[in-house]
Formats: sequence, C-alpha cells, structure tokens
Amino acid sequence: MKNILTLKLNKEHLRTEFISYAWVFTGSLLMAISYALFIIPHAIVPGGIMGLSIIANDLTPLTVGVAALCINIPLLLWGTKVLGRKVGIKTAFSMVLVSFFIDLITILTEGKAYVDDVLVSVLFGGVIIGVSVAIVMNAGATTGGNDILVRIIATKVKLPFSQLILIIDGIVILIGIFVFEDFTMAAYSIMAIIAISKTIDYYIKKAMQNRTVLVFSNKNLLIQEELLKNQQSTDNILKLIHHDANDKLILITKNNTKLASLENLIYKVDPDAHVSVLASNSL
Repeated sequence: MKNILTLKLNKEHLRTEFISYAWVFTGSLLMAISYALFIIPHAIVPGGIMGLSIIANDLTPLTVGVAALCINIPLLLWGTKVLGRKVGIKTAFSMVLVSFFIDLITILTEGKAYVDDVLVSVLFGGVIIGVSVAIVMNAGATTGGNDILVRIIATKVKLPFSQLILIIDGIVILIGIFVFEDFTMAAYSIMAIIAISKTIDYYIKKAMQNRTVLVFSNKNLLIQEELLKNQQSTDNILKLIHHDANDKLILITKNNTKLASLENLIYKVDPDAHVSVLASNSL
C-alpha cells in the first residue's frame, strides 16, 4: 500500500513538473517572438540583459541570442546559489530557449520589422514581453539575466519588483544612449520598459490577490464537511472558514485559479446556494 501511494505521489509530482516546464516553454517562446519581431528590428534597447545584448550585437559579431547567453551564464551561476537549484534549472531552460528562438526567428525573418510604426511596435512588444515574464515567473522560474538580478536584489532591498526593474533598465538605457548616440531610441526604449513593467506588475498583483467568497446557504455545515472531504483539491486554497448563525459562510482563498472548482463543490451540495466573490488584500 505504501509503495502504491509513493508511486501515485511521484506521478503527481512528475505531472506538476511537466506542466510547469510547459508554461516555461510557452512564456520563453512568447518572449523570443516579441523581441525578434517587435523590439530588435527597430534597434530598441528595452533595458536589462536583452538591452545589453542588443548593444553587444551592434558592437560585436555576436548575435543577440549568443550575447544574452554570454551575459546570463555568470548571473545564472550566481542566481542558482541564491535562489535554489530548482529555480536555477528552470531558469537555464528558459534562458536557452529565449536565446535560441530569438536567433532562429531573426534568421527566418531576416530581421524584418513586421510593424512599421515604432511606437506601436514597442508598446505591443512590451506588453507581450511583460505577459511572458509573468507566465515564466508563475511557473517558478525566471527568464534569466535581469530577472535573476532583480530577484536577488529583491531579497535585500524592500522595493517592488517592477521598480527594481525600472532602475536597472534605466542604467542600461543610459549605456544605449552613449553607444548609439540616439535620444529618440532612448525615448522609445523608456516606453517599452514602462509597458513591460506595468504588465508584469499587473499580473503579479493579480496572482497575489486573495478572493473572499461569501456563501449564503442553509446547508453550510454540509458544505464545510464536503470541503474537508476534498482536501486534496482545497488544501492551501482556503485561508479561513467561518460560519455564523445567519447561514453565511465566509471563505478566503489565495488561489484564484481554483475558484470555479470551489463553486462547483458548493453547488454540488446546495444548488440553491448564493455565492458572491469579492477581491481582498493578501493576508
């Protein structure tokens, strides 16, 4: 019996890891597409390691992807010690994918800009990059370089993730201005950075935000019993369970992705229950 349970746990762990790596792959591919199609063709320096890589591509024979790897490797070694081996492995996976796909897409498209309007291109690309970073971070990894540096600094400095990114990116833009001697490029780069940071900030806040679920039913005790029976699906979701004499049940969940399953469980016990979901601050 113990061996069967261990086998089930191992299978569940493998399934979870597979899904996690699938999300890292998706986010990394999305990021590479954004840089290769919307940022690099216009010679925009959107801060961070990718910004430095674009500068290095102009000054050396290195491609943007290879330059990013050369800069990322020492940061990855440092970051693995600080952030842990598991995060380091996933980050290496993302880092290699982003670099590989950027160079591959650039070769296939011959560096062509698919959106001629620079402003539209940097804003659109910046939003997609922000989404891709949020996807990778939610999967328990970073996209390398700037993310690693910011996450390390974040353990020492009490500043929001997005603000730390803006500070580092600002330094990279100053380097870009010195190298390219182009203030217009700097203006577009700032716009791209703002689009990236605001998008990341939005998804981080959304992921951290709790939900307060108010359940009005005359079967609240049975609902609580059903929740206890289904701890596998509700564990680490419910932060608080409170039941008063007015047939009101209050649940505070820290996992927004499982609200649907929680509601299904409630309606399974009482189809006539009334459920209201409110945003709440993190506990």
